[in-house]
Amino acid sequence: MNLSLMGILMAIPGVIITVTLHEYTKSLVAYKLGDTGVKTQGRLAPNPLKQMDILGSIFLVVFAYGWASPVRLVPHSFKDRKQAMMLIFVMPFLVNFIVGAIFAIGAGIFSRNAMHLADMLDMQTLITIATILRLTAIYNISFALFSLIPIHPLNGTHLLWAIKPTWAVKMTQYDGFLKLGLAFFIILGGAAWVFHPIAFGVLRALGL
Repeated sequence: MNLSLMGILMAIPGVIITVTLHEYTKSLVAYKLGDTGVKTQGRLAPNPLKQMDILGSIFLVVFAYGWASPVRLVPHSFKDRKQAMMLIFVMPFLVNFIVGAIFAIGAGIFSRNAMHLADMLDMQTLITIATILRLTAIYNISFALFSLIPIHPLNGTHLLWAIKPTWAVKMTQYDGFLKLGLAFFIILGGAAWVFHPIAFGVLRALGL
């Protein structure tokens, strides 16, 4: 990650798009399945201020991995809790993955045709646009993969509630320690070591 001011500014659009889409999708799916509480929380709008967590977003910009503001679900509002939790787990992952793929393909097309735009835009502007497209693709794919971890506030906890609710209950007892461990996992480069090769493998397959 480039932690210069310009690097941070180019990362911000990707972070906003990634986190907002992820949490908005989760809230919309939960609402459609019967959890009206997400509407009360103001999560049924693609408003970044409602969906983003300040610390989690800083982690995303600085370390490339972080988290969103968790949606407070009411599991007993679902007719079929297991099915609901599975959908709430799967759909945000798919949205981030698809959006990441679209931006990756777009970045590749833009880069290959950038010289045709040289008469209209200066080189620095072309590089900036290409970098923003590329970073947005990277953030979406990486966030989709990272969110599979079953530690609150990541989306993997919903999968755990769906398939092993007794494990999920036990893990809530150690929530604070697990969050701290997750933060250190990111800071020490563990997240990048595990997920970067997968994410960049996917992106290479998409031509980025």
